[in-house]
Amino acid sequence: MLTKQKIKELLSQNITELKPNEIPHFEELKNIKIATDRIIKAINNNEKIVVVGDYDVDGVTASTIMNQFFKKINYPIEIIIPDRFNDGYGLTAKLMDRIDCDVLITVDNGISSYDAGEICEKRGIDLIITDHHTPTYPLPKAFCIIDPKQKDETFPFIEICGAEVAWYLCASINKSLNTKIDMREFLDILVLAIIADVMPLNHINRILVKMGLARLAKSQKPFAIILREALNKNYFNSEDVAFSIAPRLNSAGRMAHANLAFNFLNSETLQEARRFFDKLNETNEYRKEIEKEITQLCINSNDNENFIVAVGDFHEGVVGIVASRLVHHYKLPAIVFSDKGEILKGSGRSLGDVNLYELIDKCSEYTIGFGGHKLACGLSIDKKDLDKFTQKINNETKKLPKEYFYLDEFILGELPLSECDFELLEILESFEPYGEGNPRPKFKAFVKIENIRNLKDNHYKLIVSQNGIYKDAIIFRYDGEFNDECEIIFTLNKNEFNGNVNIQLMIDKIVN
Repeated sequence: MLTKQKIKELLSQNITELKPNEIPHFEELKNIKIATDRIIKAINNNEKIVVVGDYDVDGVTASTIMNQFFKKINYPIEIIIPDRFNDGYGLTAKLMDRIDCDVLITVDNGISSYDAGEICEKRGIDLIITDHHTPTYPLPKAFCIIDPKQKDETFPFIEICGAEVAWYLCASINKSLNTKIDMREFLDILVLAIIADVMPLNHINRILVKMGLARLAKSQKPFAIILREALNKNYFNSEDVAFSIAPRLNSAGRMAHANLAFNFLNSETLQEARRFFDKLNETNEYRKEIEKEITQLCINSNDNENFIVAVGDFHEGVVGIVASRLVHHYKLPAIVFSDKGEILKGSGRSLGDVNLYELIDKCSEYTIGFGGHKLACGLSIDKKDLDKFTQKINNETKKLPKEYFYLDEFILGELPLSECDFELLEILESFEPYGEGNPRPKFKAFVKIENIRNLKDNHYKLIVSQNGIYKDAIIFRYDGEFNDECEIIFTLNKNEFNGNVNIQLMIDKIVN
């Protein structure tokens, strides 16, 4: 049985707390000085610099940081974010057809841009790759590569996102130019990438997210003001970013063009930001409709045993989200392919200790290209190889131990309702931000259900009791039955209504 003190001790075990002055220095990133010196030379010689980003939140925010930093040093650069549907992912040979520059910088992509690297070498373009995805060797041809996951890396914490690498590069340029820009000015943007790209909220990510959320709450940039206004928030936590902000930003690159999200983050007036936010809302609603429809189709047609592979005439922008839904439904890794021709484009998600990158690498004889990391990958294959690929990845997955396949709910233990008070809530809040690597703790308790009120759409307000202690509770999207006594899995939050503040149990699951 848990107590407040026991909870504090357990949560403390997973956390590495850094102070702001302990954030690793940019010089610890391999090759960052080489990149900085070349960019400084380009600035001094008035050379043309182009930055190529990616269409997800990490890539868009990395592009935004580069854009806003170079505006501050008053040096013009061109930002290009590829179109998911026409250009494909990252710096491709096709994209090179419309790039003319002296220095080309990638952010949140490039580590697999072999063809583009060859083209840059032939055309005399100095390619600087900044990325955070797992490299395959040999590396692409480039002037230099900054990637915390490459061999002989000296950076003390490699699980950082692409926007963090871009932020560090700007910090290095800032120091070399002696422009004295406060790099904390970009944390309200950087925090969106760290959370949206599901970086472990430990070490450097933890302190940057803390500082970034605080800055986002006070930022006077138009995008931040509109976010607070539209979402009715005075401050944000990591879940707000993960479930309310990131999906809207991601929907642009998934359903239309990521420039919509880029323009929102770079808005210079409130009117402009509000207009872009409204468009993001519309795009996100459309994304949810399409995603729900495709997810149900995939569930109805699945016949895989070890690894879910789904294929169809699906909207390419949502296959990654659908793969994630299938992982949670089946508790198996999944890849969803969009079938629009002879080449199938897919996105995969994994769970627990099942390393998706390694599994796909073992099937690379059937892939045209792939990239990513342990829990998420993108790939393309020839349609004629689909059956062979499916068979092999299922066979490879079958070899893995059963204990690798789990969705970590992080149930800390059994918690009496008598311990659920404001003191416990303060303890839990002291361990925020919660997210990847530091999941919000869940608890279980055996309770009586004293009262049930149907709100709407299968959302229910409950009163539960245990040994004479009564608590308000709420459960969303519940389509099961309610018994008089049951076990609940729940988290704690503060409920404010009509000026009254009380503790509320957020029920995740009811076990009858």
